[in-house]
Amino acid sequence: MSKIRSFWNFICRYKYIVAIIVFIAVVGFLDTNSYFNIAKLKKEASLLERERDNYMSQYERDTKQLHELESSPKAMERIARERYFMKKPNEDIYIIKDN
Repeated sequence: MSKIRSFWNFICRYKYIVAIIVFIAVVGFLDTNSYFNIAKLKKEASLLERERDNYMSQYERDTKQLHELESSPKAMERIARERYFMKKPNEDIYIIKDN
């Protein structure tokens, strides 16, 4: 019983410090909007923004290439030769791959 009484006296004596510590624990760790949860969400948002930027640059590059394909038959031939290794009759193709 004396341990409980001494613990209660400690809490009553330092009630503001105990309240501040409990508040920091709830806000920092236990709440759904805790500091750690916000930090995790910010990290995920920055990752998604980088991914979006990557897709936007890829979209712009593909749009440019599509416009080039629609406007010029020579571009279609060039892309077919580069990407799909197509060749003209009586022509040899040598493929050099980098490791």
